[in-house]
Amino acid sequence: MQKLNRVIEISMKKVSVIIPCYNQGKYLKETVDSVLNSTYKDIELIIVNDGSDDDITKSVLKELEKQAINIINIENSGVCNARNIGIKAASGDYILPLDADDKIAPEYIEKAVDILNKDKNIGIVYCKAKFFGSNNKPVPLKPATIYNMLIQNCIFSASLFRKEQFLLIGGFCQKLEIGCEDWDFWLSIIETGSKAYQIPEVLFYYRKAENSRTQKSLLPENYIKIRLSIIKRHKKLYDKYALFVYPALAFMAVKNLLSYIFKLLRGKN
Repeated sequence: MQKLNRVIEISMKKVSVIIPCYNQGKYLKETVDSVLNSTYKDIELIIVNDGSDDDITKSVLKELEKQAINIINIENSGVCNARNIGIKAASGDYILPLDADDKIAPEYIEKAVDILNKDKNIGIVYCKAKFFGSNNKPVPLKPATIYNMLIQNCIFSASLFRKEQFLLIGGFCQKLEIGCEDWDFWLSIIETGSKAYQIPEVLFYYRKAENSRTQKSLLPENYIKIRLSIIKRHKKLYDKYALFVYPALAFMAVKNLLSYIFKLLRGKN
């Protein structure tokens, strides 16, 4: 009887998918459909309308509201605050943040939930990913070892984690709006002793957009600022691996600067 109760408890884990949206109405329906087509059915979908002011987004949100999809309307305050508000309102055991212009494969949530259910030491589940739209190449991600994670973010934001850890950490840091709040969040989970697990399949599709936050984060002034912020917030962890990590960070900073200069010389920026 105890074994049966355990099986029922595992199978009833709810997943809350949180979609912040700011003027991304032309993509939002495609993103929502990818969630609704999931093979895992115990899903709560929450869209956080981050003060959208364009007509297309307003119209799409009205349509989705008619489908009984939970929509939270807030004043524009950035993706970190939008995610935090959506997650705090969520009733799911597991959380999946998803940007309003990206997509997931139907099996992604089901496979990720199975991994989280089986191993409590795993705190982050993600997968392999591909760009789509103007670029259909694989997203280059190094393994999320502690060494790699201290040098650069190896985990995209659309990854599953436990809500209890979100509450323990205090959510996504709203001071890090340049484009590293997810990196900071993953390091915070890793600091609790949890591990990251990558499903070895392409189950997430990332839309490559012009002038994205990711591209802006690679500008030399932002690149350095981001890493200094991350080091400051996780100094004990960085100091523990200082001998290996700090030289690598310095090398990567120089490489980023040289790459930016060469692009300028070629007239690409």
